[in-house]
Amino acid sequence: MSKSSAFCQGCQSRYEYYDGYSQHEHIQKATTAPPTEFVYERLPDKRRSMRLLNLFSSSPENPQIECKLVVVDIETRCSIGKEYEALSWCWGTVQPTSYINIRKNGRIYSKKVQPDLLAALKALRHPQEDRYLWIDAICINQADIGERNHQVEMMSTIYGQAKRVCVWLGEGDATSAMAFKFIHKEVLQLQNFDELCDSKEASKKWGALLDLMQRRWFSRRWVVQEIALAREAVIYCGADKIPWKDFAVAVELFVEVETATHRLSEVMKKDPQFYHVPGWFEYVSALGASLLVEATGKLFRDTKSIAAAESDRRCDKDRLVAERAGRQPLLSLEYLVSSLSIFDVSVEHDTIYALLAIAKDTTPSASDSKLTPEPSLVPTPIRKPYHKSSELLLDRTKSVLEDFTQRKRYTVAYESPYVDVCKTFIQFCILQSDPTRALDIICRPWAAEDKKSSHEKQAFYENSRRQIPQEIDMTLPTWVPTLSGAPYAMYAHAGVHTLKMGRKNADTLVGLPTALQRNYNAAETRGIDRKTLRFRKRLEGNMHFSMYVKGFVLDTVEQVYPASQGGAIPQEWIDAVEWRDVDKSDPPDEFWRTLVADRGRDGRNPPVYYSRACKESFLKGGLPSGSVSTSDLINNERCSVVAQFCRRVQAVIWNRCLIKTKSAETERDNIGLASKNVQKGDFVCILYGCSVPVILRRCEKKKTANELAKEREEDFVNIVTCLQRRWKRKFERDRRGRMARTKRLLKRLLRTKGTGMNSSDPMILWYITRKYGTRWRRIVKSRSLARRETRGLLEGVTPGTSDSHSDSPGPLGESQDPIEVHHEEHGEDGRRTPPPVGPPQPPQTPRSVPLPQTPGTSAYTDEDERKRLEREEVANAWDRGFKDWLKKVPEDGDDERWYYYQFLGEAYVHGMMDGEAMEYQNTQEIKTSLFELR
Repeated sequence: MSKSSAFCQGCQSRYEYYDGYSQHEHIQKATTAPPTEFVYERLPDKRRSMRLLNLFSSSPENPQIECKLVVVDIETRCSIGKEYEALSWCWGTVQPTSYINIRKNGRIYSKKVQPDLLAALKALRHPQEDRYLWIDAICINQADIGERNHQVEMMSTIYGQAKRVCVWLGEGDATSAMAFKFIHKEVLQLQNFDELCDSKEASKKWGALLDLMQRRWFSRRWVVQEIALAREAVIYCGADKIPWKDFAVAVELFVEVETATHRLSEVMKKDPQFYHVPGWFEYVSALGASLLVEATGKLFRDTKSIAAAESDRRCDKDRLVAERAGRQPLLSLEYLVSSLSIFDVSVEHDTIYALLAIAKDTTPSASDSKLTPEPSLVPTPIRKPYHKSSELLLDRTKSVLEDFTQRKRYTVAYESPYVDVCKTFIQFCILQSDPTRALDIICRPWAAEDKKSSHEKQAFYENSRRQIPQEIDMTLPTWVPTLSGAPYAMYAHAGVHTLKMGRKNADTLVGLPTALQRNYNAAETRGIDRKTLRFRKRLEGNMHFSMYVKGFVLDTVEQVYPASQGGAIPQEWIDAVEWRDVDKSDPPDEFWRTLVADRGRDGRNPPVYYSRACKESFLKGGLPSGSVSTSDLINNERCSVVAQFCRRVQAVIWNRCLIKTKSAETERDNIGLASKNVQKGDFVCILYGCSVPVILRRCEKKKTANELAKEREEDFVNIVTCLQRRWKRKFERDRRGRMARTKRLLKRLLRTKGTGMNSSDPMILWYITRKYGTRWRRIVKSRSLARRETRGLLEGVTPGTSDSHSDSPGPLGESQDPIEVHHEEHGEDGRRTPPPVGPPQPPQTPRSVPLPQTPGTSAYTDEDERKRLEREEVANAWDRGFKDWLKKVPEDGDDERWYYYQFLGEAYVHGMMDGEAMEYQNTQEIKTSLFELR
């Protein structure tokens, strides 16, 4: 039998035939987009299943993309019998306007995709054989929130098991082609690298490499995980491609040379086309490509054993297990989110979720919310629900083992409002980090700003068939720092035709959360009080999210001076410290130390030459013009010492104000630096668990007594709800054993009562167990008591009355209602009414406490009345006490409970950064306060 292949012009695909006989199924394609939109089917197993895109082979001239979605098991992939590749591309903000054709059940359906994704599929399509790809935009039903949650949970497995990751940067051009050729032919040839860094002819090539590094793909946050988990990665840009390892080497060399010597920026000045732009590569180390290469190099420690090194002789499954076991994450989630703020996201939740799989202290776990329900046209018969006991046992085992492992389960919940996602992340960081610096997370800008309008948010919840939450329009509280305060950003510069990386704010004072180094220690060893730390969401009235933390007021802002613009030092700052003769005297020690935040570039004590460099900068920096231009000193002054000092000054004062603070206890003055939004009268506070002072602004209007009472009532309800959740979790742990015991009891009950029900029917047992099982003993006890009370009442009935009544239980043990008997009375019409039989009933009040009747008695005694009144009095007293407790307000008008505060960021206060503030609190006996931050 001879095997041949041919190309079908009708459906533009290649097929095989044997001895001239073909089984090719020809499908006539439409010239325009098919009218039927592709509809996703539910995945059979949300924890183990995924879709793969079978990209059919075709000639490059075919403008149509033909493919098929295949559902496979994430571990075995038996249905395809080969490895797959994962595509990493940039979603962007472009709406899907192009179409791809998806085959399903012998028909062709259309699906809208972005034009850039369509170009990627055409570039990756093989002319001879099919290709299996995993693409997030196609293989995940983006409209199903539940499926998205579970696919994010499996993201590390999806990218870790892929044969390679294909990186699509977009369509190529002459600049990208020059950059690829430059890397291959020149940069990787290390023997000529020094000459290349000084060559005037290479200026355009270095500029082309910079343009390639500034492609939009390098700004996506998801790419950090996708590259870090990849076994192999290849970069595609149009028709050009390069291995990721070669590209990473070129970027490392580029950043290393520019950061250490700034030689490449000097080379750019030699070219007449670029000489007018100073510092062309000034902040190249802050680019997304540079951070990505740096991050992927230190995310994991390779601990592969000898057995893992022999993976070539293993099966695929064993080899993958060995590879995963040999990669140990090194960085915490807090560090990743804080250090990778330059990377953008299209969905705000991905600010955290995109980094869960590569953090050393988190394991992504999908939320418990159900998958999006699909409407059914045929009524579904009632069946016994399938209970996956193995999954419940696995979840319970994971929760128990979390106490002994560093990695904790982190819930992925795209259906939650973004403000809740931010609160959960901050709470997680506080619980996981060092208590003495747990609150540093509220000083680092990391949260993506919520740019969606209220209409877009409502449309999102309506499309996902979920209830619109009440807090949908709630803005982020001030204790969630947004990326508007990030140090760097891409924006337009003068003389540059494209966006360029530049500084827009000062660096954070708290630094990154590394275990080996901390910049400051303002609160010394006083850690956060986790017992009083709490978060409260208020949805009534003025919606807000509050955070309660302990600390004390250190100083009050007495004077605010103009903010530094572009890193320049204003003349008003010099006047504030009374440095009059700049050319004859040295700068005041507290002033130059404040300019560099009393730290050097590495976070340690400042070098001793900073004082002389400061004076030199003020002499040559253009002070008579109104400010000292640090940028001119860096670009024009040929002195590396002054340039180093000015770069440190820019990193500290950019967009910050100089402030003077005053203490109410000692009347002492301090100078410092704070956000440009600070005002006179703001408080400089020390928060326990924060390594630097912070600025808080007290609300102008005090809370009313009703607001305090309402907040106290909500807090009480939240505490009760929390206790109920704890008891519920404890109840669920023993549920299976309790259900088994209840089933045995019900089997005996159904057999003895003779109800005619089949006691072995699992549906009946399941229904009755779920309906009555958890309360069965209490129900049986209450019904027994009711029957005894009924017998006691019937003992006082006149002869012949009790014959017509029965105390036998109803179906399934339900007893009859007690018989009401009345004494003989005369009605208004003069007729005689039947005499009531039984004990007199006590008077009923709105808060009456019923007392059980004593069996065998026929009268309501005075003792019963006294007990009833006592219980009713106790209940009324509890109500009055609870209402009085709610209305109780602080007697002191300056008590912190009357006010709330806005968080205005971190601050530098000279002489109060290394424990001096705590000593000052002890000597001046400053009381600790509980601040409510909104």
